[in-house]
Amino acid sequence: MIPLISSLNYGPLGVCQLPRTWWKISLRHAGLMDEEYPDFSGGLDRMVFEVLGLDKDTTFAYLHENMPTYLDFEAYVVAQKGDTFFKFEQQDAIIRWNASLRARKHTRPEKIEETYTDIGLPKDAGIDSAAVLNSLQDWQLFYKRDFDSDSAAKLGGHIVPLVATLDYGPLGVRQLPRTWYKILLKAKGLLHPDYPDMTGGGLDPRVLKVLDLDIDTTLSFIRKNLPSYLDFEGWVLEQCGGTLPAKAVDEWNDYLCNRIHPEGKQADITATVGRKNDGSLTSAIILNNIEDWHLAHQDIINNR
Repeated sequence: MIPLISSLNYGPLGVCQLPRTWWKISLRHAGLMDEEYPDFSGGLDRMVFEVLGLDKDTTFAYLHENMPTYLDFEAYVVAQKGDTFFKFEQQDAIIRWNASLRARKHTRPEKIEETYTDIGLPKDAGIDSAAVLNSLQDWQLFYKRDFDSDSAAKLGGHIVPLVATLDYGPLGVRQLPRTWYKILLKAKGLLHPDYPDMTGGGLDPRVLKVLDLDIDTTLSFIRKNLPSYLDFEGWVLEQCGGTLPAKAVDEWNDYLCNRIHPEGKQADITATVGRKNDGSLTSAIILNNIEDWHLAHQDIINNR
């Protein structure tokens, strides 16, 4: 399986890349990870461990022996650091790490060539954002290798959507890749039953509204053509007359990054993931992430 938790995403501790590293190690240990992907690269996986002062061997032993949920893994990280985790030096290091990761660019020609080839981008595409390119590579490899494979059968016949609300492609519209992914999975009968591919007031129809896309037309296009993500973005741009409504997109992205779940939704999600609902966790981004990761982890544990 392609690990679809992106480097941009984070949990309650606010550390980007950490959820992806946890997921990759978990998938490899469960025998489910795509062979091309390392469970611990010399790049971002190593770097996030260094930022947190985690010993690789000790942490791997914990993850392999316990196969913890993501929240349990975060508790382990804090236990390793003790009170120093919440002190200024560690929190400042995390802030700087997140900023560097979000701004990171691919500059090595061989890396750009490899990624462009996997994605199917022309050589003159001019995209160098590591966050965008890595996500596009994951989504394209999922499309090629997992979409029509028996991956879902290994997970109980369905897939939890791990492309997140925070994720975006070359058009820079958050939630749009997740919406594409969910509709695509539902069209093939692979979407986890707890997830709809389109609801009346959810984020899926709302992101389409931001772009002035007709819901039925969009559903029909994806369900009929089963496009790759880049092909879908090409269609979106065509529907928008070649130009996106920049102000509306900026406002939408800002709204998503700062959205707060109402108390009832907070209670539902914290109950699902087994966390005490003490009112300290309100971010919709984080709550939705930990729910997705909890259910995906549950699937690999139940189908080992």
